[in-house]
Amino acid sequence: MASERVVLSLADQRPSLAVNDRMRDLMDQLSKSWRLNSMGEMAAILAHELNQPLTAATVYLHACQTDIARAGPIGDSAGRALDLAKTQLLRAGDIIRRMRELIATGASQLTEERVSSMVDDLRPLFDLIRQETGIAVRIDVDTTGDRVLADRIQFQQAITNLVRNAVDAVGDHPGAVVSLTGRSLADQGYEIRIEDNGPGIAEDQMDRIFQPMMTTKAGGMGLGLSVTRSIIESHDAALAVGRSALGGAAFSFRLTPVTELEAA
Repeated sequence: MASERVVLSLADQRPSLAVNDRMRDLMDQLSKSWRLNSMGEMAAILAHELNQPLTAATVYLHACQTDIARAGPIGDSAGRALDLAKTQLLRAGDIIRRMRELIATGASQLTEERVSSMVDDLRPLFDLIRQETGIAVRIDVDTTGDRVLADRIQFQQAITNLVRNAVDAVGDHPGAVVSLTGRSLADQGYEIRIEDNGPGIAEDQMDRIFQPMMTTKAGGMGLGLSVTRSIIESHDAALAVGRSALGGAAFSFRLTPVTELEAA
């Protein structure tokens, strides 16, 4: 009876698996790039199309203010509310125009601004956030050395995004705290920090949170931090993230200061 011979052939499959992994990563990157390019085109279209209804809404609000003014003191409260609404509509239009410029040129128009003044403009918005969520934003912005180079509207949009993220992070956390501070670091720049006492960001997520399409929020688009970082970088600055002394996350960046001599 002839003996049967079994031949086993062993091959190292690791190179093949590595190639497959690289191909999957490449396809993911290409897919993400396609979506980002598509969103860039969509953003440009939206910026163009939204200007008309925003302008129309502003005109209608102005007409309402004129009518309410005729009512005398009884209409003062409604008139103030309409004025705040009109201010936000005008600001929305400015944001759209600035974002369209950023998409088109990749650069911001930096002028001399005061951080304290830019933040003060946002106080009514922070009040609305407090009314909606019950979470107050602590503001401590030093006016000393707060003259910086910035695009006012885009700076305010970046701060708003970071504050909203912080408010979302603390959620129903007992004793929720969101803090916005500004300090001059002399020739190192003027530092703005937004901190909270929420759960913070896991170490393995620190580098990923700025990636477009990356989100942990239900229904989120994953663009808020990506757009915010682009705005900060257009100010020749870097958006850093770390652990806050409050226990949660801390986002910070430094703007280029304007010296008293330059300001004069």
